[in-house]
Formats: sequence, C-alpha cells, structure tokens
Amino acid sequence: MALVGIIFFSGTGTTKALTKFISQGIEKTAAEYLLFEITGEDIKEGRWQNTAMSDRMDQCDALIFGSPTYMGGISAQLKSFFDAMAPRWFTQAWNGKVAAAYTVSSLASGDKLNCLQDISTFAMQMGMIWVGVGANISDQVNPNGFYLGLGATASSADQLEEIDVNSGIHFGQRIANTVERLTKN
Repeated sequence: MALVGIIFFSGTGTTKALTKFISQGIEKTAAEYLLFEITGEDIKEGRWQNTAMSDRMDQCDALIFGSPTYMGGISAQLKSFFDAMAPRWFTQAWNGKVAAAYTVSSLASGDKLNCLQDISTFAMQMGMIWVGVGANISDQVNPNGFYLGLGATASSADQLEEIDVNSGIHFGQRIANTVERLTKN
C-alpha cells in the first residue's frame, strides 16, 4: 500500500483546511497518508529540527508540500524545513519519490505560481518525480488555472469555495493514484 506524506505550514488555518480536503481525496484510494504540520516549535535558531518527523517522511512514497503564499513565495517556516533537508539532498534520500504542492492566498493569483515554483524547485533538487493538478475548470476543479500544483483562494479557513474544496479532493486522489501506479510490484 502506498504511503503519502502531507507536509504543510498553515498560518491562519486556511492551508490546514485545504489539507483536510486533500486527505479526503487520498481516502478515496487504497493509499494511506500521514500529516506532518510544520510549526514554530520545531524551528530553533532559524532551522527546522524534528528528526523523528523527517525520519518518518523518509518512509513515504510521495510527499505533498503545502504553504500559504506569503508575499509571493512560500512561508518562512516551510523554507526553514526545506533548508533542514540538505542532508537528504546529499544522500538523495528522496530521489524517486512522488512530489506535489498546494498553496492558498486571498487573491485569485496572489503570485501563487511563484510559491509553487519554489516548492517544485526544491523537489527537483531532491530528485523527486513531480505531479501537477491534471484537471481544469471543465472538470469543476482548478478554477484559477494552476497546473504546476493546486492554487486555492480564500480569505479565511472557512471561506474556501466549493470548487477549491473539490480541487483539493481531486488533487489528493490524483497524487495517491499516481503513486499507487508507480509503486505497484
């Protein structure tokens, strides 16, 4: 059975709310998932530190990264986590794992693309296999047309539109189905 890790930071609760819907999409498949919330308590002297959590991530077949779009990029907390993964870059510990990303901002664009590009660059440097959204508005998902990753719009956690909820469910299911196909023996 495929194991998907969802690694995210949520400042206001909106990214965490979208994470819930992505998880629901994974639940529609045979895959299992683990949630890894990046919090300030794990950041010491500017660097994320939680060995038990990162060791558990190593066991996942896919990693989905989530961040709010802050000032046109990823949150400092997720960036701190990425920087702390340098030892895994040296050993290529995540090489061949499936990777994907999602982000939320209060505007339809909000420079979400830059946030998704930041995350995809990290994943490419780690040797991961990138999976995008793979659907569009005619499928009743992806209203803002972000194909690199999921880009949702909400001014607060309880204001995710139904189409973004559907997009989250679709996205989780797509990632899980992809990793299941790739990990079949």
